Amino acid sequence: MRPGSRNASLAARLVLLFGLGSAAIMAAAGYALYHALKMELESKDLAEITGKTEVVEHLLREFDSLPAFEANLARIRDVTVGHPHLSIGVLQSGRWLVPLGEPALAAAAREPGARSAIPFEAVESGPRIWLVHRVRHAWPGGASTDVVVATETTETRALLRDHAIIAFLVAITGTAASALLALFVVRRGLAPLSELAARAGEVTAQRLGARLDLAVAPLEVHGLADSINRMLERLEESFRALEQFSADIAHELRTPLNNLLLQTQVTLSRPRPVEEYQEALHSNLEELERLQRMVSEMLFLARADRGMIELSEEEIDLAAEAANVANYFEAAASEKSQAIAVLGDARIRADRSLVRRAITNLLSNAVRYSPPAARIEVRIESSPSEATVAVSNPGGEIAAPDLKRLFVRFARRDESRARSVEGAGLGLAIVDSIMKLQHGSVDASSLRGGVTFVLRFPAPGARS
Repeated sequence: MRPGSRNASLAARLVLLFGLGSAAIMAAAGYALYHALKMELESKDLAEITGKTEVVEHLLREFDSLPAFEANLARIRDVTVGHPHLSIGVLQSGRWLVPLGEPALAAAAREPGARSAIPFEAVESGPRIWLVHRVRHAWPGGASTDVVVATETTETRALLRDHAIIAFLVAITGTAASALLALFVVRRGLAPLSELAARAGEVTAQRLGARLDLAVAPLEVHGLADSINRMLERLEESFRALEQFSADIAHELRTPLNNLLLQTQVTLSRPRPVEEYQEALHSNLEELERLQRMVSEMLFLARADRGMIELSEEEIDLAAEAANVANYFEAAASEKSQAIAVLGDARIRADRSLVRRAITNLLSNAVRYSPPAARIEVRIESSPSEATVAVSNPGGEIAAPDLKRLFVRFARRDESRARSVEGAGLGLAIVDSIMKLQHGSVDASSLRGGVTFVLRFPAPGARS
């Protein structure tokens, strides 16, 4: 198939295939009819010449000698009476006793001995065609006589030729008519697809809620239309999430930028001592560091979504990693009289830096949101199929709908958007992305006494 033909329309392909199929069927039917007619006509000619040959052989058997036969040659000539297409010749020792009607035919049939192995033979004499049958009769004393029986098949051949021409014209005309009919049928049949395409073309960013109507779609394309509708649902969901993400980014960046701008304007409003300038720069540095962390986290999420983070897997002792992270938060926890306990053990194969970052984010939330004097537990367990790290945050409960939103970007446990040192609400979203990169998952549950986050890592060799 030529490269350009791959872009041909479905209607053109169907019409072409239908036309080719019709042409093949008509050609096969025409050939079958031609072959049947040919066999019938040839059988008729063969029956005629065979019958006359039997008459000639019967006459030859009536005579007991060559002279008696030669004296009654008229009886041989009488066989052709009433049969204008029949000709009989008698050849004796290279001499025609009864010549064939056509000189050219007589010349072609003069050497019967050379063709004696062929009982029936087509012979052309000018524009005429004959079917020739030779009979050799032996006489007492060693002499023999050749009788040549010929019937003209010119009309039969002409009839076959005319039939072939008519069959060819009928095949061409029928194929053209079939192609036109196929074009009409295909256009009518594909009209619902055109309507679906028009409906799909109406979908825009402002009309992502539009769906294809399965009621007008043919049954054969219900699956396609349903897949398009599901794709539109995913696009709508992604588009809304992108809009919300953009709005959240603008909101989160606006506050530190406004603070930087206001702090700088106030500082520059009048001459100040060096100490005040230094204090203003330190304040601006905090805001800039906050912005840098936010941009770094958003960049990580973007790279994780596109699969651009390279993983370096190695065997990891989850208890040791959790203990290292707990030691890092020990000072912050001691300020609130909190205690961090690491229980259990398990080993996995994963990217050490990503695992450490996921545990860090969960413990950071636990220290931040747990009440003073709380006991924060990091429980590690393993099974043949997975290893889990459960971080329990003592404190208030969270409603089930809010649990699902914890892993949404820029989500916070409280619904207020007041800026604080707690961060931009990307920590749990980063944990979710990390676990997806590790072929694992993270979930949250809330019971009386607090919230528990569980990291689920697949056991070595259990990944699909």
